[in-house]
Amino acid sequence: MEPVTTTLSLIAIVKAGLDHAEDLKSIGSSLDNLFSHHDERKAEETQQQKVLRKRTGESGKDENSISAVMDEVLTEKSHQIAIESLAKEINKKWPTPEGEPTTWEVILTLREEKLARAKILRIRKKKKDEEFFDTVFAWLKNITILSGVAIAIAVAGYVIYVNRCVNATCS
Repeated sequence: MEPVTTTLSLIAIVKAGLDHAEDLKSIGSSLDNLFSHHDERKAEETQQQKVLRKRTGESGKDENSISAVMDEVLTEKSHQIAIESLAKEINKKWPTPEGEPTTWEVILTLREEKLARAKILRIRKKKKDEEFFDTVFAWLKNITILSGVAIAIAVAGYVIYVNRCVNATCS
């Protein structure tokens, strides 16, 4: 399924859910799904790309070709129009007093905050993992040093044992 079609179908599902939704939490997962599809980059060629490539006579292999740029712009505009339409419906269903941020603005702000928190958590986790592996490496280094010292002591003890005096003339 093409990304545009997927996004439009998700918006249609969210719009249908708006009629039955009683609060913002009941459509949260639908919105999250919509945003995740909106943020994804498409990998396979869409019907729009095929048509644009055919009409411009390009091979479509180059990301900077006119057909690729046209597709990118048109897809982004299509997504933006669909999201703006959804924003209007949400603001219509859950109006806010004059002077306060609209419901859609609250949703976008909360999403940005969650993304920022997730980024901070990823950074903290990465730092914690690095500290853990630094600790593990330090322990392994110390164990290796201690093992080397133990082996050296064992070898020295063996050499001393082998060369020990076994008869009375060793004094």
